[in-house]
Amino acid sequence: MNLSLSLADYAALSPLLIVLGVSLLLILLESFAESAAKKFSFFLTLAGLVAAIYAALYSPSSHNPLITPWLRFDSLATFFTVFFLFIGLGATLLSFSFFQNFEATHGEYYFLLLSSVFGLILIGSSADFLTLFLGLETLSISLYVWCGYMKKWEISHEASVKYFLIGALAAAFLLYGIALIYGAVGTTRLDALLSAYRSLADGPEKVLFLSGAALVTLGLAFKAAIVPFHVWAPDVYEGAPTPVTAFMAVGTKVGAFAAFIRVFMVALPQFDPIWNQVIAFLAYPTLIYANIVALRQTQLRRFFAYSGISHAGFMLIPLAAGTPDALQALTFYLVVYALATMGAFAVLAFLDTKMRGVMLRDLHGLFRRSPFLAGVLALCVLTLSGIPPTAGFFAKFYLFKVAFEAGYYALVIVGLLMAILSAFYYLRIVAVMLSESPAEELALPRSWPAAVVGGISFAAIVGLSCYPTPLLVLLSEAVK
Repeated sequence: MNLSLSLADYAALSPLLIVLGVSLLLILLESFAESAAKKFSFFLTLAGLVAAIYAALYSPSSHNPLITPWLRFDSLATFFTVFFLFIGLGATLLSFSFFQNFEATHGEYYFLLLSSVFGLILIGSSADFLTLFLGLETLSISLYVWCGYMKKWEISHEASVKYFLIGALAAAFLLYGIALIYGAVGTTRLDALLSAYRSLADGPEKVLFLSGAALVTLGLAFKAAIVPFHVWAPDVYEGAPTPVTAFMAVGTKVGAFAAFIRVFMVALPQFDPIWNQVIAFLAYPTLIYANIVALRQTQLRRFFAYSGISHAGFMLIPLAAGTPDALQALTFYLVVYALATMGAFAVLAFLDTKMRGVMLRDLHGLFRRSPFLAGVLALCVLTLSGIPPTAGFFAKFYLFKVAFEAGYYALVIVGLLMAILSAFYYLRIVAVMLSESPAEELALPRSWPAAVVGGISFAAIVGLSCYPTPLLVLLSEAVK
C-alpha cells in the first residue's frame, strides 16, 4: 500500500490547497500589514479563486488510498467544485461593491469567504460522513462570524447569534444521526452504506439505521432552510451584509443539497420508500408557507430569504422522486437558481447604501434611472418565478416531469399552484421598477464588479433560455 502522497495526488487536491493557502495568506496579511490587506485582499481572493477553478478543471484524479476513503474525484465532485468556486467568485465581486459603501476591514472578511468555499468543496467531494460533517461545519462556523461581520450593526449581532444557536442544534442532530448509522452498519464510508443497509435484517439495527437517516435528514433540512426548520433564515438574511446574504442564498442552499445528493441520491438511492415520502411531506409546507409569507415582504434581503425557502421546496421535489433522471433535474435547477439569485443581488449591490438594506420602494423608477440594472433584475426574477420562455420555466418543468413520472401527482399540483402564486410577488418587483421615478432621483454608484456579476448572470440566463442542451449534456455526464 502506498503510504505517501505523490505530485499527482497534490495536483488532485490543488483546488482545496489553493483556497486554503490563499485564505491563510489573507489572515496573515490582515494581522501584520492591515493597509496592504485593504488594498490587495480583493485581488488576492479573485486570483486564488480563478487559479482554483483552473486547477479543478485540469487537475488529475487521485487513486491514493490515503485520500480516496475521504474524498471523491468523480465528475460530480468536479462539477460541484467548479460550481462552488464560481459562487465564491460572484460573492467576491459583490463584496468589492459593498466595501465601496461601507467601511470595514478586508482581510478577515475575504478569509471567511474562502473558508466558506473550502467547506463547500469538501461537501461536494466527500466520500465519508466525517468529511461531509467537516465541510458542513467549516462552512457554518465561517458564516456564523461572517453574518455578524459589521460590528456596528446591532441587527447583524442578532442574526449571527441566532444563526449560531440554531446551527449548533442542527450540527448536533446531524452528528448524532451519523453516530446512529455507524452503530447500525459499522462504517461511515458513503459507498458502503447501501450494501450494508440491505444486509440488515428487520430488527433493532435497521431501526437504528433509519433513525440515523432521519436525524441526518433533519440536520441537512436546517442547513437548507426547509420548513419547519427554516426559522433562522429570514432574520439572518435580513441582518447579514448583502454580499453575505447573496452567498448564503446561493452557496449554503446549493451546499445543503449537494450533501443531500451525496448521501441520499448517490450513496443511498431509493434505499427506503418511507424516506422519499418524508421528503415529499416536507415539500408541501415548505412550498405553501414560503410563497404565502413572501407576499408580505418589503425588505429585499428578507424577501430573498423566503424566496430561497420556496425554491428549497421545489428542490425537494426531485429529491423525493429519487429516480435516475431526478439528479440531473435537481442539478440543472440549482444552476439556474444560482444564476438568477446572484444576478438579482448584483443589482441590489448598486442600491445597498444603508444598514437597513434595500427596500421594495427603493426600486421605484429603476428602469428610468438605469435600464441595464432594471433589465437584469427583471430577467432574474422572471427566471426565479419560472415564467416562459426563461430557463427557470424549463428547470421547473423538468422537476415536475420527474415527479409526475414517479407518481407524485399531488406534489406536482401543489408545486404548480405555488409557482403561479410566486409569479405575483416576483412580477410586483418588475411593476415597481417600471413605475414613476421618485421626486428626488439619487445617482446610482458605479461598480464594475457588481456589473460584471449582473452581466454574466444575464448572458448565462439568456443563453440557457435559448439553448439549454449544452448544460444538460454536461450535467448528464457529471451525474453518471
